[in-house]
Amino acid sequence: MYPISQPYSDFLQKRSRTWLLKADINGAEYGKDKIVSLDIENSLSPYDDFTIGAAVISKMIIKIRAPDAIAENARIVPYLSLSLASMRWDEAVYPWEDADFTWLGGGLDWLPLGEFFIDKRERVNNVWVYTCYDKLTFANAPYISSLTYPATQQAVWDEICTRLGYTYDSSVQINPSYMIPVAPTGYSYRQVMGYIAGANSASVFVGKDGTIKFRRFSAAETPAFKMGLSDYIRLKQTNPQRTFTRIVVTYNKEDDLKVEAGAGDESQTLSFENPFVTQEIVNDLLANLNGFSYVPVEIDARGYPQIDVGDRIEYGQQEGYKWNEANMPWEEADFPWDGITYHQTVALRINYGFKGGLRMGITAPSQSFQQSEFAVKGPLSSQIDMLNQTTVKQGRNYFGVTITKEEGLIVERDDHASKVILNSDEFTFWIGDERALWFDPWEQQYKFTGTIEASRFVGGTIAIGSGNDVFKADLNGIWLGNSDFANAPFRVDMSGHMVATDGQFSGTITASTINGGTINGTDINGGVITGSWIRTSENYPFSEMNVAGNYFAVMLSSSLYAKISENIVGSPGVVLSDGVTTGTLFTQSLLGPTTVLASTTDIDLFLSNGSNKINVPSWSQLYSRGDGRTIQQELNALATLISLLNSVDSSLQSQINNLSARVTSLENA
Repeated sequence: MYPISQPYSDFLQKRSRTWLLKADINGAEYGKDKIVSLDIENSLSPYDDFTIGAAVISKMIIKIRAPDAIAENARIVPYLSLSLASMRWDEAVYPWEDADFTWLGGGLDWLPLGEFFIDKRERVNNVWVYTCYDKLTFANAPYISSLTYPATQQAVWDEICTRLGYTYDSSVQINPSYMIPVAPTGYSYRQVMGYIAGANSASVFVGKDGTIKFRRFSAAETPAFKMGLSDYIRLKQTNPQRTFTRIVVTYNKEDDLKVEAGAGDESQTLSFENPFVTQEIVNDLLANLNGFSYVPVEIDARGYPQIDVGDRIEYGQQEGYKWNEANMPWEEADFPWDGITYHQTVALRINYGFKGGLRMGITAPSQSFQQSEFAVKGPLSSQIDMLNQTTVKQGRNYFGVTITKEEGLIVERDDHASKVILNSDEFTFWIGDERALWFDPWEQQYKFTGTIEASRFVGGTIAIGSGNDVFKADLNGIWLGNSDFANAPFRVDMSGHMVATDGQFSGTITASTINGGTINGTDINGGVITGSWIRTSENYPFSEMNVAGNYFAVMLSSSLYAKISENIVGSPGVVLSDGVTTGTLFTQSLLGPTTVLASTTDIDLFLSNGSNKINVPSWSQLYSRGDGRTIQQELNALATLISLLNSVDSSLQSQINNLSARVTSLENA
C-alpha cells in the first residue's frame, strides 16, 4: 500500500470528501478545470484466476479539454489530493508540529496514481481522449542477453532494468542462488521479468511512484487495509474461498514437462508456467505459499487511492444476528456481537475512475472448479492430449528447431548468432543477418562468403571465377588466369614448381625467407634474402651486392669502381680504382673512439672547384703518428723560432747601430 500521512488517512474516512485532481504532462500541469475524467486499470491477474509471475501493463484513459494535442508518447502522472476547505482550525486533532497544511484550507499532499505514456489518441468535439500505458509496455521487446550463462536471476534482472532504464525498490527480493542455465531466447523483457518474479513467489507491477515493484505473496501475510461495511457499496462473492496446498509448474509447455510439490485437489493447486524453475525452487514456493488463501469477490467501493494492486484486504460482511436479535442460549451463539464477520481477499484487479468524485472497483477472480469427484476424460479428450504431446507443430520450438509456413525448417542458436533455413527453394546458413553459405537453385551453385578450412579434398576441381579470370585447383596443380592448366599465365604443378607461362610474374612475392636462384623485378618484400647476387642492371653502369666476392660495389666500368669489401689486410675496407691507380682504404684500429684509415698507396685530396675548401675542426686534430706531434704543435714551434730570430735580429741591429756611432765619433775626432 502506498504510504500516506495521517491527515490524509483521516480525511479519507470522512463521508463528505472534496477531491483535487491534477496531472503532470511532460512537465506541464493540467488542473481539474481541464481534466474531464480519468480511468485507471491495474491488474496482477492476466487470467480469471490467481497466479504468480504476472507482469501486467496498467492502462489509463484520460480525457482532457484542450485546443491543442499533447506531444506523442508524452509522460503523464495524475495526482489526487483532498481539499481542506471544510475543516475548521478547532477540529484539528494533530500535534502542531505535524500539521503540514495551512489553517485557511488548501489541500493535503498530492498522491500519485502512476506513471503512464500516451499510446493513442482521439478527439471528440473539443475533448482529447488519450489511451496510455505504464512503462512495462517498453518491455514488450525481444530480450537478447549479453550475459554468460549459466547466470543468476539477479544478474538477468539487473541487465533488463539497466537496458530499459527501470528503477526498482527494496520490494524486489531475488534469491541469489537461483540460476538461469541458458540464455532465455525467444522471450520478451516483460516475460523474463515475470518468470523471475514467479520463481520468487511474486508478480511485477509499476508502483504509483513509477518504480518497478514485486508483490510477493505469502501464507503468513497480514492485511494491508481493513474495509468496513460503510466503505463499499456492493460486495459479491464469486466463488468459494481458495486455499493453496499444492504447486504445479510447467517448465516446458511444448512437451508438457512439469515439476510439482505439495498435495491437494484441483481447487487447491496453484498452476502456472515458468521455464526457469527447478524442483528446489518449487519446494521453496510451497514452503512460502502453503496455506495461502483468499475469497474471490467483486467489490464496488469508495475510493481509497493508497491501495496498491495485490494488497491483501480484510472486509466485513453482515452474516449473522446482532446480539440484541439473538433468541438462543449464550453458549450456542457462535457469531460476533455485531453480526459482522470479516474475511480476507486480494485486490488482484483495481479500477479507479474519477469524474468529480473517486470510485474504486476491486476484483479477486477465481476459476470455477468441477464439483463432481469423478473427473474422467473421454476418448476424444485423451486423443487430443496425446496429439498435443506427440505432434510436431508449426511454430513450436524443439531445442532450437522450428517449422514455419513461411520459411520451412529453421535451426537457430539461442543468442540468434547463427541459423539455418531449409525449404524447397532455400538452403541457407546465416551468421547474424548475413548469408554465409547457401545454394542458388537458379545457377545450380553453392555459394560461400567465408573461409574454407579442410583437412583434405578428395577428387574434383575447385574453381573460382570464369574465362580468363579464374583460379582453379585439381590434381594437376593450382593455376590462375586461364581454365587450361598448360596455358595459364601462372601455375604451380604437383612437384612444387611455380611457373609463369611468359617468363614474367607481375605480382608481388612476400615471404620471410627466399633462398637461391635469381630474382628480377621491381619490388621484393619480405624478411631475409640469403645467398643471392643482387645487381641493378645487366650492363655497366650498375650497383651490385656480390655473394661470390662478399662486397658491395658501384661500377662505372670494369676498371672504374668503388668497392666495400669485408677483408682487406685483415680488416674491412674500401677499394677505389680510377682505371690507372688502385687505392685501398681500410680500418687499421678499432681500439679507440677514432677509426684510422690507411692506404697502401699515395692519397691525393683535391677539389674540382678552386674556390672550395677542405675543412678540419682544428689543426690540433691533424696528428703525425711517426713524430707524435700535431700540426698545431709544429706551428707553435715555428712561431717560437720566428720570435727568437726576431729577438736576435733586434740585438744585432742595436750592436751595429752602436758600432756605427763609434766610427762616426772617431772620424770626427
